[in-house]
Amino acid sequence: MKKSKLLKNVITGFGGQFIAIILGLIVPRLFITSYGSDINGLLGTITQIFTYMALMEAGIGQAARNALYRPISQKDQTEINNVLSVAQNYFRRLSVYYVAGVIALAFLLPFVVKTKVSYLTIFLIVIFEGLSGAISFYFIQTQTILLSVDGKSYVNNGIVLVNKIIGYTVKIVMAKLGINIILLQLAYFVITIAKVLVYKYYIRKNYSWIKLKKADKSSKLQDRNAYVITEIAWTIFSSTDMIVLSTLISTQLSSVYSIYNMIFVNLNVLLNAVYYSLTYLLGYAYHENIKNYEGLHDAFISTFLGIMTVLMSVCYLLTIPFVTLYTKGVTDINYIYNQLPIMFCLIQLLSWSRYVPGNLTALAGYAKRTSYISLIEAITNIILSVILAPKFGVIGVTLATVIALPLKVIWCVYVSDKIILKRSYWKTVSIFGVNYLFFGVIVFMSKFIPLSINSYSSFFAWGVLLTLVFGIIGIGLNLLVNRSYWTVIKKSILKR
Repeated sequence: MKKSKLLKNVITGFGGQFIAIILGLIVPRLFITSYGSDINGLLGTITQIFTYMALMEAGIGQAARNALYRPISQKDQTEINNVLSVAQNYFRRLSVYYVAGVIALAFLLPFVVKTKVSYLTIFLIVIFEGLSGAISFYFIQTQTILLSVDGKSYVNNGIVLVNKIIGYTVKIVMAKLGINIILLQLAYFVITIAKVLVYKYYIRKNYSWIKLKKADKSSKLQDRNAYVITEIAWTIFSSTDMIVLSTLISTQLSSVYSIYNMIFVNLNVLLNAVYYSLTYLLGYAYHENIKNYEGLHDAFISTFLGIMTVLMSVCYLLTIPFVTLYTKGVTDINYIYNQLPIMFCLIQLLSWSRYVPGNLTALAGYAKRTSYISLIEAITNIILSVILAPKFGVIGVTLATVIALPLKVIWCVYVSDKIILKRSYWKTVSIFGVNYLFFGVIVFMSKFIPLSINSYSSFFAWGVLLTLVFGIIGIGLNLLVNRSYWTVIKKSILKR
């Protein structure tokens, strides 16, 4: 049963996101050609703003997940109901503030962004986009957390995939027909309501013993506020740049950023789907046996940082050829920036360096102290972005992120290795080092790799070839510095 869950999680996570990415690549191109770079940049900016607003639930979600690992592993239904009840009460109280924020944003945003789009259009886009998030926030956030901790991320993945396929299909058809952007957002809002109904049906059918009640006001989720701060900081790294560009320069330049960001975010989402489908194994292992957890900890770092290193090596070589093909015929702004690929690649490599160590700091109860580092990191990034953007534009905001990111990487490695696992940094540093070195060599050798890409077919062929070659090398290097890798994988994952 455990192996069945694991395989379903991985397959639906990776496969589902892959399908969604293919569809998602079509939409921005259609929006640019059908509505213009101004609308595309505006929509990207609004999406990032709502990513911030969704952070109101982030702390509750992470705290609830950590609180659920033990009772779910012990099948303690009473405690599971208690934790879920507390979480749901938090979500529903905060949803009121979320709606208030949506309304305030709808009135104020048209005065803030530098765009030619009308006030009414911006107002209605914000309303429909915001209400979609509010409905999910109020009705199904608790259920998605339960499913992920119970090892049933495949259910979340499946529902989200169907929702995205329907949503993207509607967007593609409506954009092709040139239908007003407001009606397009309204259609997406209706699709969100359908998703809520599907979740309600599944939980009622498969978790009939879940009885959520009004929790006592004194009941709290441990480290909730610390998780909120940490999630805010993380979202700043992934979501601030377009807002800075839209407010300080223009939504057109924000559109340029969004095209490059689309490539890397899609790859990040793809790997995230697999990672978060498996993190429940780390949660269970930590509460069972810290020594067994240690090997799994290293295996996760090797696996996910290794995969991201291979992907970023390929991306460094293929990003400019892809953007050239993707924006062919678009003349309202220049989309070719040769320096951007390495900046986005470094952001992803540094970000993934702290995924597993950061998860351990949360499991071990160091969320509060880690949140202080996250706050410093976030402030650093914002200040540098505001300073560098006016002078260096899109390069400046990405450079600010690259400069700020290592701070938390160092902190998470220190806490996880030295304080929690009580061991030398050598294993973690060696895994980091071999992957960073591999990427550096690819960057250096790129001038000697002759790429001839003038069509999507040649782009795809090069992508497959480079991924296979780099993948083999990457696997070999990670096995070299983490020799217990296969033993841990067979013991902790394949035999579960």
